[in-house]
Amino acid sequence: MTDLRSHNSEEEVPQNLTVSKFTAARGKEIQIMKSALANTSGTKLAFQKLPRHMRRRAMSHNAKRLPRRLREIHLNQMKKSGLLIQQKRPSRKYRRRLNNLTSDYMRRQKRYKWLNTHLWHAKRFHMIEKWGYKLPLRTCDKTYRACYRATINHCLLQDISYYNCVEITGARDAIIDNFKKISDPHLGLSIAAKAYSKGSREGGITIFKMDNKKAIGTIYFNWKPSLVQNKHVLWIWIHAAYYSEALDTLISCFDLKASSMEVDCSNEGKSYTNFKNIELKELNLNRFRLTGPLANCILQNCFHLAESNENILEWEKYYTTDIKSQREYWSNLKNISAINELPPHMILSLIIEDPRLHLPKKRTKSLPEIASSQNIYPLPEFLAEGPIWSDFIRKNAADIKPSNSKLTELRKNLLVPGSDLEEKAVPVPIMLIQRPGKRNQQHIGYSSGWDIIIPSGWAQPIWISLIMWGARPGGLKETNSIIFEMNQPYQLYPDTSAGEEEELSISKQCKEVYFKLPPNKRTNYNKFKIASPFDWNWQLLLNEWNEKAEPIKDFFVLRDQKQLKMIQDVLSSKSKNVEQLECFHNCLIPVSIRFASKGLCKKFAIICLPQEGDVKKVPVEENCPDKNEKLRKELTKNHRILLKRLRRRRVRAKRNGKIIPIDMDILKNYKSKVKELWLPQATSIRHSCSREVIGFVRDGDFSFLLGESKAVGYITMNALPILLSLKFRRNVLVRNTNSKQYRLGILEIILT
Repeated sequence: MTDLRSHNSEEEVPQNLTVSKFTAARGKEIQIMKSALANTSGTKLAFQKLPRHMRRRAMSHNAKRLPRRLREIHLNQMKKSGLLIQQKRPSRKYRRRLNNLTSDYMRRQKRYKWLNTHLWHAKRFHMIEKWGYKLPLRTCDKTYRACYRATINHCLLQDISYYNCVEITGARDAIIDNFKKISDPHLGLSIAAKAYSKGSREGGITIFKMDNKKAIGTIYFNWKPSLVQNKHVLWIWIHAAYYSEALDTLISCFDLKASSMEVDCSNEGKSYTNFKNIELKELNLNRFRLTGPLANCILQNCFHLAESNENILEWEKYYTTDIKSQREYWSNLKNISAINELPPHMILSLIIEDPRLHLPKKRTKSLPEIASSQNIYPLPEFLAEGPIWSDFIRKNAADIKPSNSKLTELRKNLLVPGSDLEEKAVPVPIMLIQRPGKRNQQHIGYSSGWDIIIPSGWAQPIWISLIMWGARPGGLKETNSIIFEMNQPYQLYPDTSAGEEEELSISKQCKEVYFKLPPNKRTNYNKFKIASPFDWNWQLLLNEWNEKAEPIKDFFVLRDQKQLKMIQDVLSSKSKNVEQLECFHNCLIPVSIRFASKGLCKKFAIICLPQEGDVKKVPVEENCPDKNEKLRKELTKNHRILLKRLRRRRVRAKRNGKIIPIDMDILKNYKSKVKELWLPQATSIRHSCSREVIGFVRDGDFSFLLGESKAVGYITMNALPILLSLKFRRNVLVRNTNSKQYRLGILEIILT
C-alpha cells in the first residue's frame, strides 16, 4: 500500500490507493490516448497530415497552397508558434489592373473583334487572328483524336459566331428578283424554292459578283414563316472571310443606302434602305454548332422549356405563333435515336429557361433514354416562327438576364448543394437548325447535329451549360477536320477572293518557316523537280493545259451537280457518253483521292497522269541537279567578302571619330536574291517532272473515318479527256513536294 496523503491539498485525498484498481478504472483513458498517438503519427502541423500527392512546396508560409478546409487551422498553428505571417504582395499585374475592364476590352477589339465566348476560349485555346476576329484554333491539350471521337460517339461543341447574320425585309418578289442577279439557277435550289418558302428549312446558295460573275462564297438563308405588315423577312448567314464583299454586293444589288435612323450599336448593326421599301439590317446574333449523336441528349438536358410568365405574356404582342405545338414537338424529339432521321435542315424555335438554373453539380455526360418509338413526327406549320425574330424581344432578353453574382449568392443559400435553383426563371428565345450530315451510303449521318441561334448576351451562359452537360469544345482545326472527313473541299474555294487570300497567307507562312531553317536543313526542291512547292499556281497550270492562244485571266470551280455526276459516272465506267461533257478551258474540278499504301499525302502535293506500266510498278522521280547551287555559293561568298570589307571600313572610320551607318539595302537585296535562287519563280508546272501535272492537293491527311490516307484537291478540266482515254481511268499519281516517290491513288469526283 502507498500513502498518498497530501497536506497541501484542500480536498481530502484517500489515505490508501490500490494500484490495480486505479489502472483498471483508467483503462479507457489509456486506450483513447494510444489511439490519438497512433493517428497523429508524429505530425505536428496541419499541412503534414495531407497525403504526399497533395503536398506542395512552400505550404508552411503560404496558406493558399493548402485545401480550404485546412487553411484556418494552419494559420492558427502558425500564430501559436510565434512565426510572423507575411502577406504576399499582390502581383504587378494585379496592382495595375484597370478600374473598368469593359472599356479596356472594347479598346482591344478595335483591330480584331472578339466572340462573346472569347474570355472562356482565351484561357484554354490557342487563339489566332483571322478574318477580322480573334478565333480559337485548337485546345492547349492534345485532344485531336478525342474531338474526332466526340463527332462519332459523343458531341463536339463549336462557336461559329463568325458567321454574320443579315436581315432583309421587303416584298418577296422584289427580294427574289434581285437575288437572281447574283445567283446561278443551275447550281441547285434558289431562295424561291418551295422547300424554303414556308420558312421551315434552311437553304444554301453560292452568290456571285454582279459585274464579272466571280464567285464570292456560299451563304445560308431561311425565311420567316409569318408575314408582318405584308412584308417578308429573310435571314442570311455569311462567313466572315467574305462578309464585307458579300455585304457590298447585296447593297449594290438592292440599290441600298445607309439609313439615317439611329440604331443601338450594342444590340444591332448598321441599317440600309431603298426607295422600294426594302431594308437590310445587320443583326448581332450568336451561333453554336453541336456535332455528334449525343447532341440531342445534351440539348434536352440543358434546355428546359419556359412556363408562361410575365415576360412571355409581354412578348406575345410581337409574335403570333402558338408555342404549344413547338413544345409538343420538342418533347417528342426525346424518343429519336439519330438526328439525321429528322427532316433535313429543319428549323425549330423555342423559349427556354435560364440554363444556369439547372446546371449539374459537376460535368455530366448526357446519355440517351430508351427510345419508346422511332416515329418521325411531321413538321407542324409555323414551327420556325418564334420570339427570336423580334428585335424588341432579343434586346429585352439581354436586359432581363440576371448576373452571375446574383445566381452565385442564391446557390450559396441552397439547403442541398448542387440542386436546381428555385429562382423565378427568365425566358430565353432560341432557334434550332438541324444538320443531316453525310447522306451517302458510306458513313451515313456523320457530322449530323444541331445549330443553335442565340440572342446577344446569352452566349456565355449557354456555352458553359452545354459543356457542363457533356459537350466537348473545339476550334477551327476541328471544323477543317470535319470538312475533310466528310470528303468535301475547303469552304473557301480557290476561285473566290477569300480563297485567294487564304492560299496566299498559307503560302507566306510556309515560306517563312522554310527560310528560318539553316541551308543544310532546307529541302532543295530544285532537285525534286517541284516547280511550285509553296503555291497553288492554278492559273499557270490552266494556261499550260489551254490549247487556245488566248491566255486565261479568270478561272472557276465547277459546281454544277449534273456535270459533276456525269464526270463521276464516266470515271466509274457506268457511262461512256464522253461527248456530252461540257469542256471548259478555265475550269477546276474538285476531286478526292484515296491511297491504299502507307504514308500521308500533304498540302501542295502534285497530281499527275500515269503512264503505261505505272499501275503495276509505281515510279520514282529521277535525280536532277540543281542549276542554282553554284550561283548561291558564289553569291554567298562574295557577300561575306563584302561584309568584311564594309566592317573594316566602319572600324577605320570609328577610330577617326566618324560613324558610317550600315547599308540595309545591301542586306535586303542579298536576301531577295538568295530566296529567288532557292525558290525560283515557276515558269512551267505541267512538264516540270517526268509525269504530266494535272492538279494540286489542297488538303491531305490520314482519314480516321476511312482508316487510310486521303487527299482533297482540284484538277484541270482540259486534262480530263486524256485521263478518260487511259485504261485505268480512275488511277492517278500523287507525289509530295519533299519526296521523289510517286503514290498510286484512286480518283473520285466530289459532289458538293
